[in-house]
Amino acid sequence: MKNIFSFIFGLTISSALFAQTNLVPNHNFQTANKKTKDKGQINMASPWISPTLAQADLYLKSSKNSLISIPANSYGSEDPMEGDNYAGFLAYSYKAKVPRTYLQVKLTQPLKEGEEYCVTFHVSLADLSKFATNYIGAYLSNDAVSANNDGILQFEPQIVSRRLSVYEKQFYWTPICAKYKAKGGEEYLTIGNFTPEEKLKITKVKRPQGFNSPQTNDAYYYLDNVIVVSAKDVEKCDCDFIPGVDDMETVNSTFKSDATSLENKVKIIDSYGSSTTTVGSTSDTKKGENFTILFESKKIDLSAKATKDIDQLVDFMKANPTIKVMLAGYIDESEKSEDKLDGRRVGAVYKYIVSKGVVKENVLREIKGTEGAQKDVAKNMKVEVKIIK
Repeated sequence: MKNIFSFIFGLTISSALFAQTNLVPNHNFQTANKKTKDKGQINMASPWISPTLAQADLYLKSSKNSLISIPANSYGSEDPMEGDNYAGFLAYSYKAKVPRTYLQVKLTQPLKEGEEYCVTFHVSLADLSKFATNYIGAYLSNDAVSANNDGILQFEPQIVSRRLSVYEKQFYWTPICAKYKAKGGEEYLTIGNFTPEEKLKITKVKRPQGFNSPQTNDAYYYLDNVIVVSAKDVEKCDCDFIPGVDDMETVNSTFKSDATSLENKVKIIDSYGSSTTTVGSTSDTKKGENFTILFESKKIDLSAKATKDIDQLVDFMKANPTIKVMLAGYIDESEKSEDKLDGRRVGAVYKYIVSKGVVKENVLREIKGTEGAQKDVAKNMKVEVKIIK
């Protein structure tokens, strides 16, 4: 896919986050009515609703409707961060021909005055969107916000990218987060794009290779894994964190995400918004060298360290068009329960390389199955990348 996650998110939230209570009910849309039949039915993932007449979407792995199925659906293809479901909303459409959509949920309890909370949610630009935008945010309020129309909710979101770069990452869940100091009584969380069109930065996005359907004239985002937790035990809650600047001043009201000044580095964000083991290539890779991409257990997500190495490989292959590459996928014994995981890992790497413009015939694939050579089982969960000259 095009432009996979290229920035290192220094979201180093401590492991204590796991012990904290997420105030967002049904945070990953896992609890959903299986009778969901069409788009515009986010209310089937109670207690989530859309606060305007334009309704957000719910996607289900169990759906027989190809428009709202997972991973493939009307807007492209995406796997959930965890579980079986996720949501989707429209953040922008060309000349406002199609109304934006929003999602709203009532927290399990009101926020306490003066207490700080870490607010995190994850978005992925849909594959068939022709545009991408900035200003995707979350708004916390004491009362539910609503409108008896399909217009823009022009509130001032507390959670929005500090650097205001455009969210154009596809096939990867980009975290948006901020540390928020509560005024007290905030009980509703609303997610979407609240900014008037004239203030938005809009970029065009090329359709990724492998998709034949026409692009949609909008910026549509999948949404998953929404978290609001107390920040008392959280060391970092800043998706704009810059590596090596741990002591930079904390500005609680402006911790947001999606920076672009440092590219191709990332920490994988797990389903609770905390940082997990940074995975990627086993060594810094120069153009034209063999390398190995490591994965987390039972996962297929590419880290930004991996995408950096793949980007270097892509540059090398474009400069040497006769070069071919072999992708060999492996799993560890402990991952045997995951169906075709070795092939899916190879597929993730293959998709990314081809999306960057490399001729697909030059990217060969092998499914190797279990690998037990390494005592460190994490090193068995991999795709080996070999140059064929």
